[in-house]
Amino acid sequence: MLNSYNISQLQEGGYFFTTTSGVIYNVYLLDDSLYFDDFPEFSGDVSTFGFDIVSNPLMKTPFDTRVRITISNIIIDYLSAQPEKILFFVCDSADTRQKGRMRIFEQWYNYLKVDYIEKYNESIQAADMDIYCSIILHTNNSLKNHIISSFRNLSHTTSEKLKSY
Repeated sequence: MLNSYNISQLQEGGYFFTTTSGVIYNVYLLDDSLYFDDFPEFSGDVSTFGFDIVSNPLMKTPFDTRVRITISNIIIDYLSAQPEKILFFVCDSADTRQKGRMRIFEQWYNYLKVDYIEKYNESIQAADMDIYCSIILHTNNSLKNHIISSFRNLSHTTSEKLKSY
């Protein structure tokens, strides 16, 4: 069984790790209540989740299962320690590959096999593209049903904010 990479935590709440190929990843969990400010009962517990490559000494980033394992472990640890938190994820659409990113992220979730973490997906139709987003939360979140319902029926203002993403 493969292990995750060694993770270093940044003071700002983010994380980074280096792969055996020398690729450095940044994983961030940013306080981001503004997407759900119509829902003050839980908006303060929303963090935007994402990751990116900080440095890559290679021409092409190699496939590395341990990247998935490492990022998944960060999510699991974060939500296990703070079950009232909600992670919000928007698939980058700058290169029009957001649908592929959503499929990959769904595969990662299916590999988790953790019964206390749940993930929900939505897509928002913008004028010229679809915006794919997800929430990830702990099953013991006391507002779980309300959060899921609110996410499924994203408010007009939240939808507009996502279109500008």
